[in-house]
Amino acid sequence: MPYYELGPRRPKEPGEGNVYIGAAIGALGAMFLSFALVPLRDHIPNANMALALVVPVLLGAIIGGRIAGVVSAIVAALSFNFVFTKPYLSLRIASGDDIATFVVLAIVSLVAAEIGVRARRGGVDAREARSELDRVYRVGDLSARGADVDDVVSSARAELIGLFDLMECVYEATQSGPELPRLGQRGALEQARLVASGDFLLPTGGVEVPVKGRGHDYGRLVLYAADMTRAPLQKRLVAVAIADELGAALASRVG
Repeated sequence: MPYYELGPRRPKEPGEGNVYIGAAIGALGAMFLSFALVPLRDHIPNANMALALVVPVLLGAIIGGRIAGVVSAIVAALSFNFVFTKPYLSLRIASGDDIATFVVLAIVSLVAAEIGVRARRGGVDAREARSELDRVYRVGDLSARGADVDDVVSSARAELIGLFDLMECVYEATQSGPELPRLGQRGALEQARLVASGDFLLPTGGVEVPVKGRGHDYGRLVLYAADMTRAPLQKRLVAVAIADELGAALASRVG
C-alpha cells in the first residue's frame, strides 16, 4: 500500500508570478497614487479616493500573486489613512465615516487581490492546457507523416522532458532496469510512495510510462524527475497520451 510523507517544501506554482516585483508595483503604486491625488482630496469624496487605490492592488496581485496582493492591499489601506483621513499625515482617524471607508477599502483591496490571483492563474492554466495538447499533437503528427521510428521516439522523449522539466527521459524497448513506479492509463501512480506536499510530486528515482499499441507491449518510457517536480493529473494524462502515440507508431511499423 502506498503511504504519505511530508515533503520539505511546497514547489512553486506556475501562476504565482514574481512576488517581489508584484509587491513593489502594488505597494509603491498605491503610495504614489495617494500623494498624486492630494490636490483633489478637498474636491472628491474619500470613498472615491479609496476606490482608486484598489487599482494598484489589483495590478500587484496579477503580477506577483496572493502574497504580493495582500502586501499591496495593506499598503493601500495605510496610504489612504495617512493621506486622506484627518488628521493628515498621521495613522490616527478622527472621523467615523473615514474609519468605515478605511475598513471597506481594506476588505475591497483584499478581494481585488484574490481576483487578480485567480485571473492570472486562469490565464496560465489556459496557456498550459494548450501547450500540453500541442505536445501530444506534435508526436502524433510526426508518426502520421511516416517519420522514422527513432525520430518519433526522440520527439516523445523531448516532449516529456519539457512537460515535467525532467532531468532525463529514456525509452527502453525491453526493460533493462528494476521495477519502477508506473503511471497507469488514468494517470494514477502505481507501486510508489506518495508525497504529501499540497501537490502530486513525481518520485525522483524514476517513473515508467508503459508504451503499448494495438494490444502489444513495446517497452516503457522512464521519466527521471528533479526534486519537487509537480505532476498534476492533467500533465500525467498528457504523458500517458504521448506514450500511447509512440505505441501506435511502433505498432504501425511492426505491422
